[in-house]
Amino acid sequence: MTTHDATPFVELGDDVLTLRCLRADDAPALIAGEDEDQVRRLDDGHRSEPARTREWIEQNREHWRTGGPRRHLGVLHVATGRLIGTIEAHLAMPGTPVRAVTISSTVFPDARGHGYAARAVDLLCTWLTFATAADTALVRVDAADAPVHHVRALRDAQHVALVCGPAGAGKSTLAHRLAARGAVHLSFDEDAWRLGHRTHPLPAHVADALHADLRTRLVALVRQGRDVVVDTSFWSRAARTSYRELVRPYGVEPVTMHLATPHALVMDRLAARSGSGPHDVLVPPELARRHLVGFEVPTRDEGPLVVLRAE
Repeated sequence: MTTHDATPFVELGDDVLTLRCLRADDAPALIAGEDEDQVRRLDDGHRSEPARTREWIEQNREHWRTGGPRRHLGVLHVATGRLIGTIEAHLAMPGTPVRAVTISSTVFPDARGHGYAARAVDLLCTWLTFATAADTALVRVDAADAPVHHVRALRDAQHVALVCGPAGAGKSTLAHRLAARGAVHLSFDEDAWRLGHRTHPLPAHVADALHADLRTRLVALVRQGRDVVVDTSFWSRAARTSYRELVRPYGVEPVTMHLATPHALVMDRLAARSGSGPHDVLVPPELARRHLVGFEVPTRDEGPLVVLRAE
């Protein structure tokens, strides 16, 4: 099996749908949502059983943990919180072109006819653009006689990612992964370190000057047509909004990538720091706790949002 980057469990969404990794307690809803067409297409003609379904869910979660090729998500209706289907991206389907991802989905019978499948595909493609090296999605559509695939370009527009989370959440690791796929990495911490600043928080006038420089460089890169990942805490909604408004005049809608790392893990990571570099700056425990309490969690009404959760 081809190995891809192991990925934290993701949550994607807008004001209508949430896409998240399936859990064992989703098994009853998955079984209840089956119909004859789904059994034929996805279950090899066999009705699912609870134990078998839970095993299948765990296999899918293992692909997320270990970097396997399958990225399977449940589709939930925001207004009701109900599981209404599933969607999967296969990163290495045999017989598909290099850098192509195959997407298949199913919506339960009582939720069909509302455009949920197309909306789920849009959300998944947003994540694929940033999280994988794929440049094409082959979206499976089941016709009356045989399935067909619609080809969808993943890199036909500019992309800006706002990597969001408190110190210790893993922002820089994610930003470097995105940069390795061709995005320009703008890092507040690296700029501060380069100027000789070894402790945080920085004086207000220094932080303001660094952000002003980041914003100027971001606009210049967007005008050049480059993909950009901006790596700073984005702890407040106001900060995220200001960066969104900065690039919208150029036809770019940034995606916020929120690292929802458990607080205990954040504190453990910060306690292990030694001050050796820009992503290893010492943060006293009390200051770290204040940052966690004051952090304004991004919400879907701000704009496109990808949430990455460690298990």
